[in-house]
Amino acid sequence: MRNPRLAIDTRCAHAGSDVEGTANRPFQVPIAQSSLFRLGTSAEAEEIFSGVSQGFAYTRFGNPTVDRFAECIADLEGGSDALVTSSGNAAMLCAVTAALANRSGPLVTHPGIYGGSFELLRLLTETYGLAVNTVNPRDPARWHEALQNAGAVLIETPSNPQMRLIDIAETVRHARRTKAPVIVDNTVATPFNQRPFEWEADWVIHSTSKYLNGHSDLIGGAVVKRLPLTDHDRLVHKNLGGTVNAIDAWLGMRGLRTFALRMRQHNLNGEAIAAWLAGRPEVQVVHYPGLGSDGQRGIKERQMRHPGSLLSFELKGGEQAAIRFIDRLRLIVHAVSLGGMESLATRPAGSSHRGMPEEARRAASISGGLIRLSVGIESLDDLLEDLSSALCASSE
Repeated sequence: MRNPRLAIDTRCAHAGSDVEGTANRPFQVPIAQSSLFRLGTSAEAEEIFSGVSQGFAYTRFGNPTVDRFAECIADLEGGSDALVTSSGNAAMLCAVTAALANRSGPLVTHPGIYGGSFELLRLLTETYGLAVNTVNPRDPARWHEALQNAGAVLIETPSNPQMRLIDIAETVRHARRTKAPVIVDNTVATPFNQRPFEWEADWVIHSTSKYLNGHSDLIGGAVVKRLPLTDHDRLVHKNLGGTVNAIDAWLGMRGLRTFALRMRQHNLNGEAIAAWLAGRPEVQVVHYPGLGSDGQRGIKERQMRHPGSLLSFELKGGEQAAIRFIDRLRLIVHAVSLGGMESLATRPAGSSHRGMPEEARRAASISGGLIRLSVGIESLDDLLEDLSSALCASSE
């Protein structure tokens, strides 16, 4: 439902629905589970393939269910257009490839990007010679210099799992010196808590497997552009092959219908648990933008509506204490991923960031004792009871 005057709750509740309201049509978008479509006459086929008229030929090129899902995500982010992909990594590959088209200079990024993103960029470098310049934004002089010489920029804010923030507006301002497109991975923040296009970012990417879907039952991604997609952008998406099927697109829209409702509870629980952990004697440090303990409060206040429900923390007992903590959890699930209705805990050094060389993990501050907690929408009292029991076990 493309109507920015409506509240996000309303747009989510009607995500993918029949906006025309025509009688005797399904309110929910149908699942067009077909790999091919009738082309009609030769003249009609020519109009479809040449782009003269809208139509569908093959689901990798386009599908009505998939296209509706893309429209819903573009609406929530405030972008012009979106493309949906088979995974978050596929979305990143698509955005980076499109953003670097006809550009010179390296892809500038930072040490805190997600482990899977790091592995993808390393693979592209080793296989195709992609120039990647990894610079710590906490060194402003080097960061700004790198931005001003970038072919494109990729940032993740908050970063996963250290929850460090990067000033989107400032990043864009420096990148504009050479018109370098800025890509923001908004998976952790979500459009409920942060909208990068308000700060003139060029691209937003998502793993739709996470908060947007929220049911832990599909793998998908999305690429959203602030300006209209070009023919070349769509060509990149089509030919990289990372398109999504109609059933997963429909499941994603089903998830969007409760997205705003879920995010409110995620946010309440996440903020409460971060504050509770910060007061526990077993905990050495909590990484969460809402605590404002690392000098990033100003960025959070400017660009985030809420710090969200993903956090990480380190125990005073180090790696062995973290292992004991994980093994004692009963309600909170030891599993990768994030953004589902259930709370999840993991040690990134042994899971999501395992593929990073030790030197890269150190640069990203991923210690063996770091625990990432994706706070779900369960009863807060039940979550605190489980955490308390596990923390007591961690110090034994």
